[in-house]
Amino acid sequence: YADEKGEGTREVDYEDVSVTENTRCAYPLQYIPNAQIPATVKSHPTNIVMLTCDAFGVLPPVSRLTPEQAMYHFIAGYTAKVAGTEMG
Repeated sequence: YADEKGEGTREVDYEDVSVTENTRCAYPLQYIPNAQIPATVKSHPTNIVMLTCDAFGVLPPVSRLTPEQAMYHFIAGYTAKVAGTEMG
């Protein structure tokens, strides 16, 4: 967010869609009530299902992705504007 002088304030403006209309974020587990700390898992999942609605074919409805591709598409937060999905 920039102030009236055009200088960055580091304040998040959730109404500004000039860069992206969709985003991802991360925060410390300590901010989650009842989180198990340290958070430990014995193994990573072998299969992950991503529900998509892409009218432009960027991510086909059925895809076999490498772990790197799956991370990219999740972090990139790609969203196609499809009727009825704009809100929520």
